Amino acid sequence: MTYTVATWGSDVRNAETKFCGIVADCLEQFNNGNSTDLAKLLCITHGKKSGIITVIEGEKLQYAAPLKRVLAKALEGVEFRFDPKKKSGVKFKSSDNGGANTDVIQALRVLGAARVQSKVFKDTFPIVKKETGEKSLDEKQKQVAAYIDRLAKEWNMPREQVKALISAA
Repeated sequence: MTYTVATWGSDVRNAETKFCGIVADCLEQFNNGNSTDLAKLLCITHGKKSGIITVIEGEKLQYAAPLKRVLAKALEGVEFRFDPKKKSGVKFKSSDNGGANTDVIQALRVLGAARVQSKVFKDTFPIVKKETGEKSLDEKQKQVAAYIDRLAKEWNMPREQVKALISAA
């Protein structure tokens, strides 16, 4: 049997329309103590090495960012990081009450066949912005000094000359 255009098209549609359901299933399994499915999903979407599933290493899929947004809302008291030494490729660290939020799982079920590019998905799972605290004066001065050092090295100029160029601008 050959791989046809219709089969390929079906696979593409399924990847789009079944994403929410797959993530919900993985989170339910995680709550039941089975982190394997979630680890597989993370490795596939992020192109990270895994010993339990074949992955194109280094190739991040379009689903990596939406999955990150979902997990930011869904996982409470759970941290994960990619670990190539672990067979699954992902190491999970949970607090005593850590797990997946059942409300988020239900929201994923309600979304059903919603695509990750749809407005309803983006409204439900907005982009997670990293909180940046205000830097102290000392931290800012260290950052500027490091920047000046880097420019001096790149431009092959003395540090004092780079400072003079910056202050003249």
